[in-house]
Amino acid sequence: MWAAIEDCDLPITFHVSTGRDPRVARKEGGAVINYVSHSLSPTIEPVASLCASGVLEKFPKVKFAAVESGIGWVPWALDAMDEAYRKHHLWAYPKLKRLPSEYFRSNGATTFQEDRAVLELAEKWNLVDNFMWANDYPHAEGTWPHSAEAIEREMGRLSDRARAKILGLNAAKMFKFDVELLLERRRALIELQH
Repeated sequence: MWAAIEDCDLPITFHVSTGRDPRVARKEGGAVINYVSHSLSPTIEPVASLCASGVLEKFPKVKFAAVESGIGWVPWALDAMDEAYRKHHLWAYPKLKRLPSEYFRSNGATTFQEDRAVLELAEKWNLVDNFMWANDYPHAEGTWPHSAEAIEREMGRLSDRARAKILGLNAAKMFKFDVELLLERRRALIELQH
Protein backbone atom coordinates (compact mmCIF):
# COMPACT_ATOMS: atom_id res chain seq x y z
CA MET A 1 0.00 0.00 0.00
CA TRP A 2 2.74 2.48 0.95
CA ALA A 3 4.56 1.84 -2.34
CA ALA A 4 1.35 2.57 -4.25
CA ILE A 5 0.84 5.81 -2.28
CA GLU A 6 4.43 6.81 -2.95
CA ASP A 7 4.01 6.03 -6.68
CA CYS A 8 0.95 8.31 -6.86
CA ASP A 9 3.15 11.17 -5.65
CA LEU A 10 0.25 12.76 -3.78
CA PRO A 11 -0.10 13.21 -0.01
CA ILE A 12 -2.42 11.21 2.20
CA THR A 13 -4.60 13.18 4.57
CA PHE A 14 -6.16 12.33 7.89
CA HIS A 15 -9.27 14.33 8.69
CA VAL A 16 -9.95 15.41 12.24
CA SER A 17 -11.63 12.55 14.18
CA THR A 18 -9.83 9.92 12.11
CA GLY A 19 -10.56 6.53 13.55
CA ARG A 20 -13.45 7.22 15.91
CA ASP A 21 -16.89 8.73 16.22
CA PRO A 22 -16.41 12.06 18.01
CA ARG A 23 -19.98 12.18 19.40
CA VAL A 24 -19.35 10.31 22.66
CA ALA A 25 -20.23 12.79 25.43
CA ARG A 26 -23.83 13.86 25.89
CA LYS A 27 -25.55 16.83 27.52
CA GLU A 28 -23.58 19.17 29.81
CA GLY A 29 -20.22 19.99 28.29
CA GLY A 30 -20.71 17.47 25.50
CA ALA A 31 -20.01 19.81 22.59
CA VAL A 32 -16.70 20.97 24.08
CA ILE A 33 -15.67 17.54 25.37
CA ASN A 34 -16.42 15.91 22.04
CA TYR A 35 -14.59 18.55 20.00
CA VAL A 36 -11.43 18.60 22.11
CA SER A 37 -11.19 15.04 23.42
CA HIS A 38 -12.94 12.95 20.77
CA SER A 39 -12.40 14.95 17.60
CA LEU A 40 -9.10 16.87 17.74
CA SER A 41 -6.86 14.62 19.84
CA PRO A 42 -7.37 11.31 17.93
CA THR A 43 -5.64 12.86 14.92
CA ILE A 44 -2.35 12.49 16.80
CA GLU A 45 -2.51 8.69 16.42
CA PRO A 46 -2.04 8.39 12.63
CA VAL A 47 0.68 11.06 12.76
CA ALA A 48 2.58 9.25 15.54
CA SER A 49 2.07 5.94 13.75
CA LEU A 50 3.65 7.22 10.55
CA CYS A 51 6.53 8.98 12.31
CA ALA A 52 7.45 6.10 14.63
CA SER A 53 6.65 2.98 12.60
CA GLY A 54 9.43 3.12 10.03
CA VAL A 55 6.99 3.68 7.15
CA LEU A 56 8.54 7.05 6.30
CA GLU A 57 12.01 5.56 6.45
CA LYS A 58 11.06 2.81 3.98
CA PHE A 59 8.94 5.11 1.82
CA PRO A 60 10.57 8.55 2.12
CA LYS A 61 8.44 10.15 -0.61
CA VAL A 62 5.18 9.57 1.30
CA LYS A 63 3.79 12.93 2.43
CA PHE A 64 0.87 13.33 4.83
CA ALA A 65 -1.28 15.98 6.45
CA ALA A 66 -3.60 16.05 9.44
CA VAL A 67 -6.52 18.16 8.25
CA GLU A 68 -8.68 20.44 10.42
CA SER A 69 -6.89 19.16 13.52
CA GLY A 70 -5.27 22.42 14.57
CA ILE A 71 -1.60 22.90 15.40
CA GLY A 72 -1.53 23.40 19.16
CA TRP A 73 -0.71 19.75 19.75
CA VAL A 74 2.19 19.59 17.29
CA PRO A 75 5.13 20.84 19.42
CA TRP A 76 3.96 18.71 22.37
CA ALA A 77 3.46 15.59 20.21
CA LEU A 78 6.87 15.95 18.54
CA ASP A 79 8.57 16.24 21.93
CA ALA A 80 6.54 13.34 23.33
CA MET A 81 7.39 11.08 20.37
CA ASP A 82 11.10 11.87 20.67
CA GLU A 83 11.06 11.44 24.45
CA ALA A 84 9.35 8.05 24.13
CA TYR A 85 11.78 6.96 21.42
CA ARG A 86 14.80 7.92 23.55
CA LYS A 87 13.62 6.89 27.01
CA HIS A 88 11.80 3.72 25.96
CA HIS A 89 14.61 2.67 23.64
CA LEU A 90 14.53 -0.90 24.97
CA TRP A 91 10.99 -1.31 23.61
CA ALA A 92 11.02 1.19 20.71
CA TYR A 93 11.02 -0.67 17.42
CA PRO A 94 11.97 -0.33 14.68
CA LYS A 95 15.26 1.42 15.33
CA LEU A 96 15.01 4.55 13.21
CA LYS A 97 17.78 6.51 11.52
CA ARG A 98 16.16 9.77 12.68
CA LEU A 99 13.91 10.88 15.53
CA PRO A 100 10.14 10.67 14.96
CA SER A 101 9.87 14.49 15.01
CA GLU A 102 12.31 14.69 12.11
CA TYR A 103 10.03 12.50 9.99
CA PHE A 104 7.14 14.84 10.76
CA ARG A 105 9.19 17.89 9.78
CA SER A 106 10.30 16.31 6.49
CA ASN A 107 7.07 14.55 5.49
CA GLY A 108 4.13 15.92 7.47
CA ALA A 109 1.88 18.90 7.86
CA THR A 110 -1.30 19.94 9.61
CA THR A 111 -3.99 22.50 8.90
CA PHE A 112 -5.57 24.96 11.32
CA GLN A 113 -7.93 27.91 11.43
CA GLU A 114 -6.79 29.89 14.46
CA ASP A 115 -3.98 29.24 16.93
CA ARG A 116 -2.04 32.38 17.79
CA ALA A 117 -0.03 30.82 20.64
CA VAL A 118 1.52 28.09 18.50
CA LEU A 119 1.94 30.39 15.49
CA GLU A 120 4.24 32.47 17.65
CA LEU A 121 6.35 29.32 18.11
CA ALA A 122 6.27 28.25 14.45
CA GLU A 123 9.57 29.85 13.47
CA LYS A 124 11.30 29.08 16.77
CA TRP A 125 10.32 25.37 16.60
CA ASN A 126 11.15 25.06 12.88
CA LEU A 127 7.54 24.26 11.95
CA VAL A 128 6.81 26.98 9.39
CA ASP A 129 7.04 24.42 6.57
CA ASN A 130 4.56 22.10 8.34
CA PHE A 131 1.60 24.40 9.01
CA MET A 132 -1.13 25.20 6.48
CA TRP A 133 -3.90 27.71 7.14
CA ALA A 134 -7.48 26.91 6.20
CA ASN A 135 -10.71 28.79 6.77
CA ASP A 136 -12.81 25.59 7.07
CA TYR A 137 -15.78 27.06 5.21
CA PRO A 138 -18.67 26.53 5.99
CA HIS A 139 -18.10 24.98 9.43
CA ALA A 140 -18.74 26.90 12.65
CA GLU A 141 -15.13 26.58 13.87
CA GLY A 142 -13.88 28.16 10.66
CA THR A 143 -13.06 31.81 10.10
CA TRP A 144 -15.21 32.60 7.06
CA PRO A 145 -16.48 35.28 6.38
CA HIS A 146 -13.95 36.98 8.66
CA SER A 147 -10.85 35.22 7.37
CA ALA A 148 -8.83 38.36 6.59
CA GLU A 149 -9.32 39.65 10.13
CA ALA A 150 -8.43 36.25 11.60
CA ILE A 151 -5.25 36.09 9.52
CA GLU A 152 -4.12 39.50 10.76
CA ARG A 153 -5.03 38.72 14.35
CA GLU A 154 -3.33 35.33 14.31
CA MET A 155 -0.33 35.92 12.04
CA GLY A 156 0.51 39.56 12.67
CA ARG A 157 3.86 38.73 14.30
CA LEU A 158 5.08 36.25 11.70
CA SER A 159 7.65 37.20 9.09
CA ASP A 160 6.37 37.76 5.55
CA ARG A 161 8.21 34.59 4.48
CA ALA A 162 6.51 32.49 7.17
CA ARG A 163 3.09 33.98 6.40
CA ALA A 164 3.45 33.24 2.68
CA LYS A 165 4.34 29.62 3.38
CA ILE A 166 1.58 29.05 5.92
CA LEU A 167 -1.08 30.89 3.91
CA GLY A 168 -0.54 28.97 0.69
CA LEU A 169 2.93 28.01 -0.43
CA ASN A 170 3.08 24.95 1.86
CA ALA A 171 -0.24 23.69 0.51
CA ALA A 172 0.86 24.39 -3.05
CA LYS A 173 4.03 22.37 -2.50
CA MET A 174 2.27 19.48 -0.77
CA PHE A 175 -0.57 19.20 -3.29
CA LYS A 176 1.64 20.02 -6.30
CA PHE A 177 -0.06 23.24 -7.38
CA ASP A 178 1.89 25.22 -9.97
CA VAL A 179 2.06 28.62 -8.24
CA GLU A 180 3.65 30.38 -11.22
CA LEU A 181 0.92 29.14 -13.55
CA LEU A 182 -1.75 30.30 -11.11
CA LEU A 183 -0.13 33.73 -10.88
CA GLU A 184 0.06 33.98 -14.68
CA ARG A 185 -3.64 33.15 -14.97
CA ARG A 186 -4.50 35.71 -12.30
CA ARG A 187 -2.53 38.40 -14.13
CA ALA A 188 -4.26 37.48 -17.40
CA LEU A 189 -7.70 37.76 -15.75
CA ILE A 190 -6.82 41.17 -14.31
CA GLU A 191 -5.68 42.38 -17.73
CA LEU A 192 -8.92 41.15 -19.32
CA GLN A 193 -10.94 43.10 -16.75
CA HIS A 194 -9.19 46.34 -17.66
